[in-house]
Amino acid sequence: MALVLSALMLMAVDYRNPDALRPVRTAALMLVYPLLVSVDSPHRFYNRTAGFFSSQTTLAMENAALTKKVETLSAQQRILGAVQQENAHLRSMLNAAPHDDYTFTLAETLEAANDRVRGLVVLNKGSRDGVHESQVVLAGENVYGQVIEVTPFSSKVIQLVDRNHTIPVRNQRTGERALANGMGRGQALELRNLPGNSDVKEGDLFVSSGLGGLFPPNFPVAKVAPQGVEFKQGAPFATVKAIPLVNYETTRDVLLIWRKEGVPAPVVDISQEPAPAEATTEAEAKNTDAKPAKASKQEGSR
Repeated sequence: MALVLSALMLMAVDYRNPDALRPVRTAALMLVYPLLVSVDSPHRFYNRTAGFFSSQTTLAMENAALTKKVETLSAQQRILGAVQQENAHLRSMLNAAPHDDYTFTLAETLEAANDRVRGLVVLNKGSRDGVHESQVVLAGENVYGQVIEVTPFSSKVIQLVDRNHTIPVRNQRTGERALANGMGRGQALELRNLPGNSDVKEGDLFVSSGLGGLFPPNFPVAKVAPQGVEFKQGAPFATVKAIPLVNYETTRDVLLIWRKEGVPAPVVDISQEPAPAEATTEAEAKNTDAKPAKASKQEGSR
């Protein structure tokens, strides 16, 4: 009861004269401050701990989200880089394609023969796309091979490096003609029927001659390899090795070409052909077109 009366008296005095009890209030606050701190400590500890763990969880989630986003962007960047390289490659092929006398379409290789001797690939274009047997196939501006078998949805192509393939060629520098015969994948072409007194040299470019009427003339085929010319004493012909201009191990996209309607077949000038090799070369070239097709039929029978 005395405490109640004392409290009422202090309240009355403080109400009428607040400054009179200021020292008493200060002393009381100083006395109860440790109690206030001790009472509030658990609440403050809980808030700080909860905030810490909440921040850690939030940071971990944000870090995981950012990591996933970086991986996604990295994958997209790789895909974009590959697409840009492919587009650049296709543009280079289209720029090199013959626009004046020929139409063309792009094709992609689906399968390659697992044989070091043969050079056979399957393309994703067939008869429904207008592909036909003996059709010429290019890689950019360079001769790749020819079609030997067609289905509605695909076609089989024999490459220049196939041991059963031969193409009539001409030395762009001298005009001498020869037959470029495949020697197997990864091997140089063998240029046959060049006379022993031929002027062929290392680095000479051989292009399609047009003999036989299958391959259009003047498309690059191969270059004479370093130390690829050998003249044997008493031999009627030189031994010449030439490197194909197509990298068959890396080329996946090719061009199928058609001569435009109304465009006449090119006239092949044989006036520059050296006399000793002309008869042999022209005679063998007439049988060149049938050689790959025959090889294909033999392969099917096996």
